[in-house]
Amino acid sequence: MSPGSAEPRYRALLDRDRALFPSDAQFEHWKRHFVSELHRGDLILALLGQYVPGFDPADLRVLDIGCGDGGVPIAFARAGARAAGLEPGLRNLERAAVRARDHGIPVDLVQGVAEALPYPAAAFDLVVLDNVLEHVEDREATLREIHRVLVPHGILYLVTPKPYAINSLIGDPHYHLPGLVLLPRAVQKRWIERRLGAGTYQVGRIPTRPWLRRALRRHGFRSLVPPRELWSRYVGDRIARPEEVRAGVMRRLAGCLNGHRGVLANPVVRWLLDVAAGSNFFITRRAG
Repeated sequence: MSPGSAEPRYRALLDRDRALFPSDAQFEHWKRHFVSELHRGDLILALLGQYVPGFDPADLRVLDIGCGDGGVPIAFARAGARAAGLEPGLRNLERAAVRARDHGIPVDLVQGVAEALPYPAAAFDLVVLDNVLEHVEDREATLREIHRVLVPHGILYLVTPKPYAINSLIGDPHYHLPGLVLLPRAVQKRWIERRLGAGTYQVGRIPTRPWLRRALRRHGFRSLVPPRELWSRYVGDRIARPEEVRAGVMRRLAGCLNGHRGVLANPVVRWLLDVAAGSNFFITRRAG
């Protein structure tokens, strides 16, 4: 079975947008990002199963905020969860609905923003916020809303880039421009929108790991796993598929590590990888 045979109508919708991109290379990068969502959902399920005692996705009420093309909620629904996806982009929601139909999976897809979640209190057992917090208008309001819609002791799975990892300094996580993360946001916005003609700049301040630790505690969340442990586990998954890693130095590094996977158990190697290319990974539990 070819990779796209399980979702033919969805893949056709993706290919429809090829003409919107200035090059095939940029389109293929964009396409890989959305196609890989389904695998990312399976990885999140595996991480939660490994690190959250008693985790069972069956009948779990799950919300993926910024669900993109719906791959993560589809993965959870396949595992038996009652999955919902929130996304501001109508084009994404259109593709997500088609993708869910391709898989024969019921997913509740809603247009909305993270700062004003259209759900009642205690509506979910798990919230996924995967590389979304750096895009919202109000980070504090987003965390307050997540706390509100989670049941007591519910789980928040949160990931953001690390702004000052060496890889982010060499090429920022969104536009791959050297040093962009060091500039004031107003300058970033002007550069991207005017000089590069890249449309509306939708990246806010990328939070650092210390800021996230403080913010999560402030909003009533307790971290269950050291972020570096989660990052190392994620790296182990990524290097198994080096073709999906950003082309260049990082892809070559992934290929090298894939041939020497035992080094990931070394704490010094883990620290170096975190400093060089880490992300902020958190699995947290809402206070009762």
